Amino acid sequence: MPSKNQCQNTVRMLDRSSRKNGIFGPDSVAPGFTLIELLIVVLIIAILAAIAVPNFLEFQTRAKVSRCMADMRSLATAIEAYAADDGYYPLYGHIRGSGEVQYPATDNISGTTDQMSFVGYCLTTPIGYISVFPMDPFANNFTVTGAMADDEGQFHITKLEYINLDQHVNNFHTMGVWPAFAPYLIPAWGNWRMVGAGPDGDRGADIKSNIVYDPTNGTVSDGDVVRCQRYSESRYNPDAP
Repeated sequence: MPSKNQCQNTVRMLDRSSRKNGIFGPDSVAPGFTLIELLIVVLIIAILAAIAVPNFLEFQTRAKVSRCMADMRSLATAIEAYAADDGYYPLYGHIRGSGEVQYPATDNISGTTDQMSFVGYCLTTPIGYISVFPMDPFANNFTVTGAMADDEGQFHITKLEYINLDQHVNNFHTMGVWPAFAPYLIPAWGNWRMVGAGPDGDRGADIKSNIVYDPTNGTVSDGDVVRCQRYSESRYNPDAP
């Protein structure tokens, strides 16, 4: 029967041999993952990505909506401060369907084909009621179209849309045109209105049909983000013509 010392020496020799040659011998290869195991790992990663990516995109959309409403709040403060000093609200300009920029807007001839309306430079010069013009977070990819499109129009089209409704209604008088909805604009919205494209990226068309973005319809749903003098929050307007 081997002695205790002999057993210990044998264990040491086996240990040195296993460290040098590998447990399974000098020609053995350490075991790896099987194809099925790799496929299972890939499937788990795909499932996690399918859960995480939509949640991340939804978070981005909610953040843009919050930013849009915060910028509208800042712009509303600047607009009211300007009116308190000058006695009237900032005039608006528009980009016609041809791409031509007219500021201030003196007619509503192309109202149905205008690409957008915007607040003018009076808010930044000579008195800075606001430091920078708020941009529409959902309009980064908007592009001015038409034969008269230029860099000025491209700058304005990415801004939040703004319309001075006093000026807008007065333009109808000047033109000698009085559409049926005109008398109801100011009672419904107040003296001004701002519009953001919303997650659907369709700015202007929705508000003309009184379709206002509502997150309860889904984070990415139809409707414009709206703020007006009458309502400080984006909401459906029951009095809109």
